[in-house]
Amino acid sequence: MGAMLQPDRCTQNDYVRLFADSAEPLRWLCYTLTGDEELSEKVLKAAFEQSLRGADCVFREWMVSWVRRLIIQACIALMRPTGYMLEECVCLDHREGGSGISDQIELALSQPSEVLQQRLLHLDALPRFVFMLRALEGYSRRETALLLGIGDRTCESIYIRALDAVQPKLYVLRSAAKGPELVAI
Repeated sequence: MGAMLQPDRCTQNDYVRLFADSAEPLRWLCYTLTGDEELSEKVLKAAFEQSLRGADCVFREWMVSWVRRLIIQACIALMRPTGYMLEECVCLDHREGGSGISDQIELALSQPSEVLQQRLLHLDALPRFVFMLRALEGYSRRETALLLGIGDRTCESIYIRALDAVQPKLYVLRSAAKGPELVAI
């Protein structure tokens, strides 16, 4: 019987390099979810320690998504984002304006990361988490709902509202009695 090929598993050194090389994106993720520098640092430290403990359990190709998942789960445990407008549901077919949701996602994500982060930080925790998981992390509606302990329809409703809230604002210059003024449209 020939030697069995061992899958390409992570090592502790892989995680040390990942956290060093990806410090800013991981910090951005933590801070945007928690809205708190101190909590963000605690989450990063906990995710790093947990990564080191289970390093050989993860395939190298899954390492980045594994770390991001650890961070998201830690933020959910710390923030407990629940109980937001759970009775309402906005159906996609009844949205105003008629622009497709993919166009709105693209427009929202085209903003500079600092601007998007500031818009997200103005949201309550649950809409912020729903948006982050769906639009930035690529989780499905079902996965997001399960992670956050909410229903699918509620998840979609919150996502639509969060997506609307983070859209860039457009302004026009209008003439006024006191001179030109910028007006949001």
